[in-house]
Amino acid sequence: MSTEIHLGGLTLPIPDDLDFPEFGDRVLHTAGDRPNTDTLPVLSDPAADHLDPQLAARRTDVEEKHRRVAAFLDQNGYDGMVLGRADSLAWFTSGGDLGQYSLGGDLGAAFLFVNRHSRAVICDNVQSARIFEEEVAGLGFQLKERPWHDDPSRAVSEIAHNKKIATDGTLPTSPWTDELTRLRALRSSLTKLDRQRMRELGRTLTLSVEATCRNFHPGETEADVAGHLAHRLLREGVVPVDLRVAGDDRLARYRQLTFKSAPIHERATITAVGRRHGLCAAVTRIVSFGAVNKQVRAAHGLAAMVDATCIYFSRPGESIGGVFRRARRIFEKFDHADEWALDYQGSVIAYSPREIPFLPESPVALGPDNALRWSPSVGPTRSEDTVVIDPRGYEVITEAQVWPKLEVVVKGFPILRPGILER
Repeated sequence: MSTEIHLGGLTLPIPDDLDFPEFGDRVLHTAGDRPNTDTLPVLSDPAADHLDPQLAARRTDVEEKHRRVAAFLDQNGYDGMVLGRADSLAWFTSGGDLGQYSLGGDLGAAFLFVNRHSRAVICDNVQSARIFEEEVAGLGFQLKERPWHDDPSRAVSEIAHNKKIATDGTLPTSPWTDELTRLRALRSSLTKLDRQRMRELGRTLTLSVEATCRNFHPGETEADVAGHLAHRLLREGVVPVDLRVAGDDRLARYRQLTFKSAPIHERATITAVGRRHGLCAAVTRIVSFGAVNKQVRAAHGLAAMVDATCIYFSRPGESIGGVFRRARRIFEKFDHADEWALDYQGSVIAYSPREIPFLPESPVALGPDNALRWSPSVGPTRSEDTVVIDPRGYEVITEAQVWPKLEVVVKGFPILRPGILER
């Protein structure tokens, strides 16, 4: 394998007109960093004509996912499927917000029962009006309502009585089969609407992270920076499922640290996972106050090489273990043979941040329209974007905007990876 990195002449400067004032609320002085179109999810009108373009697109998407579930039932001899996880509900309802209890929680506010010919929402009387008016209006769902104080599993059992049922693991005491692992693989192949939404989410997430990197000051804490970023994301309708801010060299010691009250003096590595319409995307960027020293630059160069290599060889039909072995050879070639063992290396990402983890010997084959987040780290640096693969190649949906870039050439093919922003 021929892999090399070219740094000279490829760093993109930040235009002067993107500098921001040194006074006031820095979060509110970033209108230019927001998407140029409104991507905040619209509120559904339950009385809208079912030919409304947005509603029609969702209905088509739900029908496609229902066909996938029906095929799964046929292939595995099931009579129906019960879904109760928030990410499962968002997937099948094409972005319906049926979660409950917390922004990033696993549990849904309802159950879905799906067989070959129908689909029903099973929920309590408190949730039913909101769900049917704001989340699934016009999408072809039936309703089975229960009093809020009744045992929810009883209502599910009644509708699925004497049937062979697959579940997504939300009814652990039931006699039904937990098929969450295979369901994750089923929903990881993005539909046309999923890809469009993922693309819009990726751009919004990237703009928010990069704007945050350009606008905080030395001495602010990791928690301060996380707060700035959360503000940007929430106003765009993006739920911050995971925010990690690592100041200075803390990432070298704790590869998956959370943000703390530690002040940032030299640089910060920011990782964000955002969710909108149920879909998740992930991105990492590094910003430095002043010039980056040689050791950090070399570490980031290696992380970018591994990242680019993984992206290049991630193709439909290729096993995760096969791509992982190529990544390990890059680490070995540059005298970091054990670096991969110090951190998670990524996962398939879709309606969950970690649909399918990337494990060293995994035989799981990547599929068309899978979204991937390879995230190799070396010392205090990390290289990570979200990419979607298909038979034509790959699409970086969190592509760096006004940001320095590195060019990595893999097998003669140039791949751009985000560099380190020097302020």
